[in-house]
Amino acid sequence: HVAVSRLIGLGHRRIVLIVRESHRTTGPGKVERTIFRQMAAHGLPTGSYNLPEWKDNPGEFYRRLDELFRVTPPTAMMIDEPFLFHAAKDHLAQRGILAPKHVSLICSDPDPTFAWSRPSIAHIRWDHRPVVRRVVRWTNNVAQGKKDIRQSFTKAEYVDGETVGKVPDGT
Repeated sequence: HVAVSRLIGLGHRRIVLIVRESHRTTGPGKVERTIFRQMAAHGLPTGSYNLPEWKDNPGEFYRRLDELFRVTPPTAMMIDEPFLFHAAKDHLAQRGILAPKHVSLICSDPDPTFAWSRPSIAHIRWDHRPVVRRVVRWTNNVAQGKKDIRQSFTKAEYVDGETVGKVPDGT
């Protein structure tokens, strides 16, 4: 919520979510639906442009990025998983598209490499340990034939970074 509010506050209207195929197989997930509701509440359109389809392989990933920037480039991208973030940032930079000069970039996960990155990377920080413990508990319960449909949540925090800026002039 805070990350999307930050982008909207900086004038971003074309926000694209880049998530892996497994997160899109049954349609937008809970996080994506929440982001879309927030965008819609601010009068921003949402649809397939904002959650593009791509096959989960490097060639398709880079082709999709190129397609996104061909006609109506996004002004901001929220990218799932640090390895995809770095791949996107590098791929775009090779084409002269830099963050935050041309596009704002946010990663949905923390990563130790971010401390070494310049510009500093905007991301969502959350503690993975409770999630891992919950997965282990769920696995043990399922292995013992126990029904376990409990959900658990972990607190997340938006960490602003230098990959986020105002909408570029002329967009």
